[in-house]
Amino acid sequence: MKFPVLSLPLLLLVLPLAAQTMPPPANPVPAPDTHCLLVPLAPAQRATRASRIVEALVTSSQGLRAINGRLYTRHQLRVFRQLKGPADSVLTVFTEGGTLGMRREVLTNTLQLVPGEQGIFFLEPAAGPAGAGWQVYGSQQGFIRYELADLTAAEPFRRYRSPEQALAAVPVAAAPRLVQLNPALAAARLRLAGSAEAARPQAVLISGLSPLSLSAGTGAVLTITGSGFGSSRGTGSVEFRNADDGGSTFTKANDDDYLTWTDTRIQVRVPALSATGNPAGSGPVRVTPAGAGQLPVASSQILTVVFAATNVRDTKTNQRAVPAHRDLDGMGGLTFRFEPGFAANPAATAAWQRALNSWRCQTGINWQLGPPRTTSGVADDGINSVGFDTGTPLPAGVLGRTTSYYEGCYRPDGSVAFYVHEVDTEYDDAADWQFGPAAPVGAQLDFESVAVHELGHAQQLSHLIRPTAIMHYAIARGQRSRTLSLSSDVAGGRYVLRTRSFGPDVCGPPAMLPAPLLSQQATLAAGNTSVEWATRDECNVTGFLLERAPLDTTAGWQRVAEAAAGATAYRALDPAPLPGLSYYRLRVRRPDGSLDAARVLLVSDVAGAQTSLTVFPNPLASGEPALRLQYGAGPAAGSLTLRIYDTVGRSLGSRRLDYTAGLNLLRLAVPGLRPGLYLLRWTDSNGPKGTTRLAVE
Repeated sequence: MKFPVLSLPLLLLVLPLAAQTMPPPANPVPAPDTHCLLVPLAPAQRATRASRIVEALVTSSQGLRAINGRLYTRHQLRVFRQLKGPADSVLTVFTEGGTLGMRREVLTNTLQLVPGEQGIFFLEPAAGPAGAGWQVYGSQQGFIRYELADLTAAEPFRRYRSPEQALAAVPVAAAPRLVQLNPALAAARLRLAGSAEAARPQAVLISGLSPLSLSAGTGAVLTITGSGFGSSRGTGSVEFRNADDGGSTFTKANDDDYLTWTDTRIQVRVPALSATGNPAGSGPVRVTPAGAGQLPVASSQILTVVFAATNVRDTKTNQRAVPAHRDLDGMGGLTFRFEPGFAANPAATAAWQRALNSWRCQTGINWQLGPPRTTSGVADDGINSVGFDTGTPLPAGVLGRTTSYYEGCYRPDGSVAFYVHEVDTEYDDAADWQFGPAAPVGAQLDFESVAVHELGHAQQLSHLIRPTAIMHYAIARGQRSRTLSLSSDVAGGRYVLRTRSFGPDVCGPPAMLPAPLLSQQATLAAGNTSVEWATRDECNVTGFLLERAPLDTTAGWQRVAEAAAGATAYRALDPAPLPGLSYYRLRVRRPDGSLDAARVLLVSDVAGAQTSLTVFPNPLASGEPALRLQYGAGPAAGSLTLRIYDTVGRSLGSRRLDYTAGLNLLRLAVPGLRPGLYLLRWTDSNGPKGTTRLAVE
């Protein structure tokens, strides 16, 4: 589908006025930018294509797996007013992506709803595999969200002074029909009217923000100083500019983001996944104290969010975590594959590979391109696909999107860990692309610019309000933005890799190797330890440092050898290895002097030590579903066969776990163990075996 060139230049500004003081409604003006590969839908087209248009509230949301294996979310809507179609008080709406247990599926440029949100929905019959119901036409552009804090309304390209203006801007023939009362909207009107007629209960002043520059989604804490905040938070809130829409709206911090709240000082974490699912962006910060009649007060200082690390939420505990990258292909990381239609376009494939190389060379993420696949279509199938939407059209107004699939588990301390287990990317084959390397002209969209942006989402970075960054929320037609920002894009990518991805964790495949590493192994022979490693397509690397440590791998690392970059196969010898168990760590040296550490290798002197298995927690709490195992393997990959026996020798089941060479952190499901003593017997496919006592309390 081709989209018309838009020449109207401005978004409406935020105008938080009460409905009673509104001028006559006027249609807001759309902007020519694409919001992360969204192009504006004409209001008339949207109203015509929608079978039903309703003002409604999201009352509940539930993840489900559809017949095609993908995750969706089923939402229940309570309808207040009907603008088009037959009247129903309750509707079922499906959105793409969702959560089911410890699995999560997130699509960029795709509507996500949370209970409590309300606004105007443009609906069409659900044509997908999720079930009978409705879907939102145009995805994100098919929902006009009401902002009850200031009685405004917004969608990706338009801002409205009030819900009434939003309703009046919907081009339908008949007046809205009342289905049932909207108590939350009525209460917001009373509150806003009361605050306009009476003095505020307390004067609020924001005198300072510190620091003025930080990251989102990383636990970074913003301190807000001033007066009149109230002695405790109560129902008060801190809001940040919404980076997904360029700051047209504000988004609230989560309840667990608040650290302290006094009358003169607030400390709050800056979220990348806010209460409404959006990342905090650059701009003023708003504070709303608890109490009737209180309105938001904005800071005069501007907060700069330099990067936002994507967060994934565990719906059971409500914890959020930055997902890790893992070694999914056995060659250090993740392999992408072109679909047939995409592979047939040499200019597109060349532009996409340039985008991949930008991230790989500058952040060290271990991505590569594999052979083309023989099938097409986005699916949770273990294939990281890149393709056009031939035969499976994207939602109206969406030029492309990236789907990240996550899996997770709980650590022994109860915290949650997630990792990326697949990434799919899809683009509109009918869009007016400039595939390069020439610059786009006129109404063209630069394909390399949007590809490098979407790969930023795959890198696990969220939107920014920062025009110099690749992860800026918008790009204009004719604009070329192909260069990563060192302070934003590169810094954010390195944060995700160095703090989450290059080290082991309790669930998922082995840690990702820093690019350009392809493999590594350590062997002990004739009294020497030999460490070998291989690389591919070396870039942004000056050399390698090999270090050794005793059993404690948190300290005591000693230099063993160094090697300059420039080869594809390397080998270093340690002529005097430590007796017993030794740990070796290979580090990649970057041109800026920084070092990226690969996952640890373990070597065992057979005369001094045997392969080791450590179980934790031990004792295990009754009812806990899984054990964590630390396994120090030898120089080769293999598998562990584990069997659990009770004290009278009865087998309670067995399981096989695959491991890689060196140190492994594994997870063993043990459902339903009652309090008592047990034996865990293990056999390594490479020979070692042993027995470990396990207590359950």
